[in-house]
Amino acid sequence: MAHHSMRTTTHRGPRMALGRALKQPLLNAVARLPDSVQRAMFKPPVRRICIRVPLLRAVYSGCLRRHPIDLQYGTDTSGLVDSSTLQRDARLVDQLRPYMGSQPTIIRRALDTLGDVAGYTFIDIGCGKGRPMIVASEYPFALVLGYDISADLVRTANANAVVMARRFPQRPPIRALHANVADLQVPSGNVVVFMFNPFGVELMAALLAKLEAGLASGAIDHLFIVYDNPVCGEALDRSPQLKRWFAGVLAYDHNEIGFGPEDAESVVIWQSVRGARPDSYADRNRRIAAKDGLSASLEA
Repeated sequence: MAHHSMRTTTHRGPRMALGRALKQPLLNAVARLPDSVQRAMFKPPVRRICIRVPLLRAVYSGCLRRHPIDLQYGTDTSGLVDSSTLQRDARLVDQLRPYMGSQPTIIRRALDTLGDVAGYTFIDIGCGKGRPMIVASEYPFALVLGYDISADLVRTANANAVVMARRFPQRPPIRALHANVADLQVPSGNVVVFMFNPFGVELMAALLAKLEAGLASGAIDHLFIVYDNPVCGEALDRSPQLKRWFAGVLAYDHNEIGFGPEDAESVVIWQSVRGARPDSYADRNRRIAAKDGLSASLEA
């Protein structure tokens, strides 16, 4: 990680703290506005102006609006939760990324590249309210697990799991667990790990070490890592136990436009060398360009 001078850090700290203190009440206020007002805020001319204002930029992530998947199922996966709300420990806050739900279309299109996942365990790292777990339950996984550092978000994810189990009793069970990376227990067998840019390089290194240990011991037979917005993807590229499976820019479905920060997202997928499937995607080795701690793109 880059190190800043003491002077820079001294000035940035209060500014960042002030920004965090102001942002969450603003987001809460916008979320309470009537839907007609929220729709007006997302009209292109208004959005183009307001998105240039730093404090308002988070409003235009789109995730404050109730997502179509929640309207469909009666679940609660919408909203934006700032990293300082996820974790009070100041040492971890700068490593965590805000919670927002990834787009179901992105998750489906990424999982569709994997082929047969029957019997695999799906794990969402930084699961938040559990939207990827809901989507993953459409597939023949043996079990759908999520881990998150926020006990509040885990409670919401498990409440959503109850809703889905009542509606679709034939789907694989969904369970969210309150844990940080240090406490995470990686299941054995065949595993699909999903991440939507949950944290920075230090926690990513700790997670990767756990996965590599599971592969080295033989506890994990075969592993896929699906990384939506792969800001720390270079760490996975450096692992001798992983190889690229897929790299691409996946578009939102038309009914998801305006419910996320973009209209497409970069997704890179790795598989383990152990138990590796034959390569299927020719452009899988596209270079990841991480613009900042929050976003990454793929070079052509």
